[in-house]
Amino acid sequence: MPDYRVGFTSCETEHDDVELPVEGSLPGWLSGALLRNGPGKFEAGDSESHERPADTDDASFEHWFDGLAMLRRFAFPGDGTVRYSNRFLRTEEYRAVVDDGGLDAGQFGTGAAGSLLERLRATLLPEATDNTNVNVTLAGDSFLALTEAPERVAFDPETLETQGSWAFDDERSGHLACAHPVVDPDSGATFNLHVRFGRRPTYVVTKRAAGETAREVVARVRFSDAVYVHSFALTPEHVVVAACPLYVDVWGLLRPGGPSSFLDALDWRPDRPARFVVVSRDTGEVVAAPTAPAFFTFHHANAFRRGDSLVVDLVAFEDASVLGDLSLSALRAGSVTTLAGDLRRYRVPLDGDTASPGRATFQTLATGGLSLPRFDERRRGRPSRYVYATRTGDAEAAPNHPARVDCWRRETAVWREPGTFCGEPVFVPRPGGGEGDGVVLSVVLDPEREQSFLLVLDGETFAERARAWLPHVLPFDFHGQFYPDAALRTARGRP
Repeated sequence: MPDYRVGFTSCETEHDDVELPVEGSLPGWLSGALLRNGPGKFEAGDSESHERPADTDDASFEHWFDGLAMLRRFAFPGDGTVRYSNRFLRTEEYRAVVDDGGLDAGQFGTGAAGSLLERLRATLLPEATDNTNVNVTLAGDSFLALTEAPERVAFDPETLETQGSWAFDDERSGHLACAHPVVDPDSGATFNLHVRFGRRPTYVVTKRAAGETAREVVARVRFSDAVYVHSFALTPEHVVVAACPLYVDVWGLLRPGGPSSFLDALDWRPDRPARFVVVSRDTGEVVAAPTAPAFFTFHHANAFRRGDSLVVDLVAFEDASVLGDLSLSALRAGSVTTLAGDLRRYRVPLDGDTASPGRATFQTLATGGLSLPRFDERRRGRPSRYVYATRTGDAEAAPNHPARVDCWRRETAVWREPGTFCGEPVFVPRPGGGEGDGVVLSVVLDPEREQSFLLVLDGETFAERARAWLPHVLPFDFHGQFYPDAALRTARGRP
């Protein structure tokens, strides 16, 4: 089997706007940039000199989610070429790890060193870590790197240079924030979910108008217990939170001898149901909260109304063991090929109430180890046909590959190449085209060649149109967004 573990080793070089060799041809309308975010370094000390301090016991991060943030940029000038840059975010965490050789901040799955206060700060307080390695977004005219701590780091979308910590023009705060803000395609407003821990944890839905940098509160929902939420769904009328029975032991984090990382503080309780909390965007009230048998999810796809119910598409896991499977030790031992997520379509009834919530049911749209679902964002809140995702397959022939699920026909199209491992597929629509008319972009690792490439698939046929070879191996990343030239020009103050 190809040794994909090279995708979990540190990247030692940064490149600045190099033209990549392209095999095949790119569509003439493809103009803009794919900006991606993810870990690029997993050890303390200087990667290039391989110096690791002898006086620290924590020389390596323990979880994939914790590696130092490295931005990737694939620019499409519109002339058939691809230009590539990659650059680490120069944050306080970066300096602490690279220059000082320490891993003391404590992140998702890497324990915090030191005192009880340090552990508390490392897991609950906003200033705990600025290692914003999960996603990117646009706020006002600033491009931001995000993580689940409510810390944001601005960067230049052309050079990827770090511009520093960034704050909204409001006083709203929380202990956690979703790294998947959702944009309403009609208004351009951005919604997000923030969590404040306490005796009764509060989940705060915020809305930020297009082009603005201040948020308003849409709803405050109090839960009896804190549950881990990674993403949520949005329709024109509702915000939908899938509250799975994965509980956060907040008070355990404060006890001597308690969990030292956020991952260790998570408690899976399969005897409790999952709950779909449906919040009205108009009133801020919980209008329905039906239950379903326990499942765990990271990522939602689309959601829309159908009669007296909501349709909610997401990738579901039978339990939360996937979090442990994503530790670096497990990934390097082989768990990347066994992630068993299914694309499910839940029917969430709206005709119940909180006293008599009803039950959500589901159909399975696709199986086979799916993850990282995306769709045509122009269809958000409306019926949509296609979901794009990664899918595990035959361990020898095609271990991990892009897939397109046709939700109408219940058919799955795939792109396969022996031995390769793909990342999150991002659909880019052709201007003026319908759903499926565009291209799908994914970063793929060829471990035998020890090189990554950008794969460009035709959105309608799912056949390869082009690939652009990178000068090195890119560590596996998390999420990215495509921005057309107009958005990039606005961020740089150009007409």
